Amino acid sequence: MKSSSADIPKRDRAVLCNECARTSLLAISRFRPAFTVEGCGPSAEESAERAEAAAAQAKVASERAQAAAALANEEAADAQRRADHAIKLFEAATAEFNDAANRLDKYQREEEEQDQDR
Repeated sequence: MKSSSADIPKRDRAVLCNECARTSLLAISRFRPAFTVEGCGPSAEESAERAEAAAAQAKVASERAQAAAALANEEAADAQRRADHAIKLFEAATAEFNDAANRLDKYQREEEEQDQDR
């Protein structure tokens, strides 16, 4: 049986970005001592510093992504509240229309009955 991308659980992008940033920082913290061992040239230390800077940038980008996701969630919730309100207004307008139509039907029936009695 083949596996498809549908078999893989979908995860929030902000969560994945945050996990990537944490994984990068963890890898750098584990391998940093290897770069600072005596005898390593400055290029290895510079590479480690560049990797740390890249990880810090990834962390900032992850935080921005999380903030954007939170804002999108707030906007979606606001849109849902507005949609719910619009539905309530529509239901109220429909009820008023039906009430007016029923009163008009009743009035027309009464008029027909009075015309028949004359």
